[in-house]
Amino acid sequence: MERGPVSRYIEEHFLHFNAAALMDAAKGYETHLAEGGKMMITLAGAMSTAELGKTLAEMIRQDKVQIISCTGANLEEDIMNLVAHDHYKRVPNYRDLSPQEEWDLLENRHLHPRRRSIPSHSGTDPQAVEGGSGQR
Repeated sequence: MERGPVSRYIEEHFLHFNAAALMDAAKGYETHLAEGGKMMITLAGAMSTAELGKTLAEMIRQDKVQIISCTGANLEEDIMNLVAHDHYKRVPNYRDLSPQEEWDLLENRHLHPRRRSIPSHSGTDPQAVEGGSGQR
């Protein structure tokens, strides 16, 4: 099998300590699949906004991953992505928003639990977030 650029890079440069352990794990994964083994991937919420589905989709299509176990955060993000992906708004300075900027997002029907804001018309009611009153 022809090695891709990432595999070639790892084989050439990941030679010691933890890097070598990653190379050994990758080779073990290849052997496991070649011998008919199945793979389960577990995901936690911290990577949900990385849109790992894009990465995993091809692995699933190639039968390299058979089971995915994820937290509710991953599932929620994927559902929101399916429903409202084209309406997401990137908020690069989300940690430094002023109270007025926060309110402006809410008034424009966007909630921002992470770096992207989720459009509220995708199924989330901003009134519910503010305790039902919609007041600051």
